[in-house]
Amino acid sequence: MALFSFFKAPKHQQFKYVPRYYDPQKERIEEIIKNAKGEGSGDTELIKSRISRNFQNRGSSQSSQSYRSSITKRSNILLLVILVALFGLAYLLLTVYLPRFIQQIEG
Repeated sequence: MALFSFFKAPKHQQFKYVPRYYDPQKERIEEIIKNAKGEGSGDTELIKSRISRNFQNRGSSQSSQSYRSSITKRSNILLLVILVALFGLAYLLLTVYLPRFIQQIEG
């Protein structure tokens, strides 16, 4: 019975995945070495690229930006917690202690 069938069974599909590794620090080091070797020639394009790269890297390092954003996020969360606590305390004072205080003043 298995010799003849009306429908073909689909073959299994294979997924070919070639893992690739990218190391930005290694690539930056290789670029610096390449530019340093070509510095003696006095090529103006190399000088322009080096100057623009130095301007880009001056104050915008990835670690300082992530550190700054984590500190900002933490301070915003702390501010939110403090505001919620203050609103809760104000609500407690107005609902519980204000009527008692008014009764003591009147009577």
